[in-house]
This record gives sequence, structure tokens and C-alpha cells, in this order.
Amino acid sequence: MMWDELQKWETRNNAKVFMVITTEEVRNDLYDYNAFDPENEEDFICKIDDVRESLMLEALDHAYETVNYEWGLTFEDINDICYEYIVEKLSSKTKGLDKGQLWNSETKTFESVKDFQARYNKEKNNAS
Repeated sequence: MMWDELQKWETRNNAKVFMVITTEEVRNDLYDYNAFDPENEEDFICKIDDVRESLMLEALDHAYETVNYEWGLTFEDINDICYEYIVEKLSSKTKGLDKGQLWNSETKTFESVKDFQARYNKEKNNAS
């Protein structure tokens, strides 16, 4: 359906579209990149299939706005820009979480995430 509409648009506008990129194609191309490859323990963030669709579209929009057309345009260029954008967004959400505070409803006080995690792990181990 999309291709039919695109061909009609080309005919009406005396134009040729050289590249159409979908979030599905970007997702497939990024499958083996370091941050999405579970075998790469050092850089792995999550599987690409777990990246929400809205973030994939944001990355594609970002690539569209920032790619340097004067140097030429390839799928690899777009994938690299999308990859960097997604990794930056996902990484920024996980940075510094151990420095945060959580409200403990039992003690009616705040406690650090680090203290909470230590207490949780201790309780979990004691329950086993």
C-alpha cells in the first residue's frame, strides 16, 4: 500500500524518491550493534526488539534533521545516527540512579537507592 501511494506521488510530482526508511528496517539493521547484542557484555544495554517504537521514530527523525546530505547519504549513515541517538537516550535514563532517593512508606523517610538495593538484596537472600 505504501509503495502504491509513493509511486502515485512520484507520478503526480514528476519526482523519484531515492530512499524510504522505516523503523522496522532500522531496528533490523541495528540488531547486531554493540549496545543491542547480548553477547557484548561490556556495551550491552538491551535487545533492539525491546526498544520502544516511539524511540525508534524519534531516532529516525533525529537522523533526518542531522544527517549531512552534502557528504552523500547511505543506510549505514542513518543507522549510525539512529544508533547513537538511541544509546544516548537509553544510557541517560540509567545514569546516576544509584544517587537517587526513594520514599520508604514503612519508615516514612527517604533512603538512598543504594541502601534500598542493599536492603532488598539482603532480604531476598534471607528469604531463600
